[in-house]
Amino acid sequence: MLAQKSTPTFELYFSVRSPFARRVRIALQRLLVPFEAHEISVFEPSAEFLKATPLGTVPALVVRNGGDHFTLADSATILEYLHDTQGGKVWPADLEVRSRVRAASTWAEGLMTNTVALFLETQRQASSQEYKFEYEENIRRTLRAIQGQPLNQLPWKISDFQLTQAGYDLIIALEYIEIRAPWMGLREHYADLYKFLETHRKRQDLAPTAPPST
Repeated sequence: MLAQKSTPTFELYFSVRSPFARRVRIALQRLLVPFEAHEISVFEPSAEFLKATPLGTVPALVVRNGGDHFTLADSATILEYLHDTQGGKVWPADLEVRSRVRAASTWAEGLMTNTVALFLETQRQASSQEYKFEYEENIRRTLRAIQGQPLNQLPWKISDFQLTQAGYDLIIALEYIEIRAPWMGLREHYADLYKFLETHRKRQDLAPTAPPST
């Protein structure tokens, strides 16, 4: 007879500016999942962090259940795990709606990925103008595509007060772009998107995880 496992406990390694880690922090909090938080610097990783995740990337969620444990080291994978283990509350239940929300979430996550790449490129001593232009164009093209959609309904919102995962991801991406690529001056070109941001950024489930601007 198999031994019954206890309720799992969670440890989250994150950095305060990582948009990917912020996705998971917000999800854990809105799902009311308790977790032990470990704030780290990915530029000066500790031995403990690298033991938990040799990739050295955030977020990393350590799941402990009795004597067993494993680490999930990607925000999309962690959200999938939380959806499957926390009552199916991350993604919509309906297949068609879920597919639309996931597709929108992928666009928002792509904004995060390109902004991270753009920022890291600017930190290089011999940065490539070609790469910077490519990342900036990817960001602008995606923002144009998103602005062409109604933002007050699916796939971004379920109701006036309820965001989808894609809605959370879009806000996270926009705030991160403001911090890491302010020279792009996007507010004047994407007014609807930034109106969406300003409407929701002070929400109780978003404001506590807002990244520092400096």
